[in-house]
Amino acid sequence: MTLSTGDHIPPLEATQDNGRAYVPTPGRWRVLFFFPKTATSHCQLQARQYQAHLADFQALNVDVVGINGDPRQEQLAFRGICQLDYPLLDDGQQRISRQFGLLDEPWPGEQVRRPRRETFLVDPSGVVRRHWTQVDAGQDAPNVLQSVRDLMGGESRQLLI
Repeated sequence: MTLSTGDHIPPLEATQDNGRAYVPTPGRWRVLFFFPKTATSHCQLQARQYQAHLADFQALNVDVVGINGDPRQEQLAFRGICQLDYPLLDDGQQRISRQFGLLDEPWPGEQVRRPRRETFLVDPSGVVRRHWTQVDAGQDAPNVLQSVRDLMGGESRQLLI
């Protein structure tokens, strides 16, 4: 079953593509975007869009995290091609994709199942605040950023009332 808005995410016990354990920064929001394959133009477009908007996300106290199951060497190449400054989590065992309910059937000619392209906005307490399905790789980052701005603006207004 796919996680959705209002659900608590499972603990993300994962290794980053740099070999270090991933540890979320306490008190920060997170965008978790799942993408199926590093060697595709759509996945590279999506990752580059997040990189292009990274400073805007960080200014709003939001960390960006990409999640993919390709081998570490492919993730490292992907990081270099896309010039990324945010974590990529190694989901080679597909544990995270399975926990989030995102695994699709294998692509033609492949044996491995890949995650669907979906994005989650998670608050500091680990609750999914927004969940995007049917993600457009080229519009995901700007759409999520606008949603974060709308959400943060709404929460700020409510605190003032």
